[in-house]
Amino acid sequence: MHHYFAGMSVGIIVLQTAIVAPSMVKTLSRDDFGRSIRTIWPKFFLLVAATGAGSLAALIASDSPPALQYGIAAATIVCPLICHAIIPATNRATDSGDDAAFKRLHLTSVLLTIAVLLANLAALAA
Repeated sequence: MHHYFAGMSVGIIVLQTAIVAPSMVKTLSRDDFGRSIRTIWPKFFLLVAATGAGSLAALIASDSPPALQYGIAAATIVCPLICHAIIPATNRATDSGDDAAFKRLHLTSVLLTIAVLLANLAALAA
């Protein structure tokens, strides 16, 4: 059952990062994009964290799952919550024109999201 949640995590991340966000960049004005992304992205991170919680619950309910799967489920909860927590700082950096802070915070969220994606791909392969 935990594979179901790992697959959901992968699907949500791929959909959001490869389809939704690039489509928004191409079709919305800068202001509309900014308002929209500030509404969508927090929900994205919470949704991915929820899939991690579902995976963790499924692991707890199953018979002796591999310890690595617990780590992947935990990372799928913690990493998106960190990304969610830094959104206000990222928005402040954008609003104040602090490009260095924005790049650092954005890179943090991108790397954490990639880590979750790769970890859940590994969970599917295990």
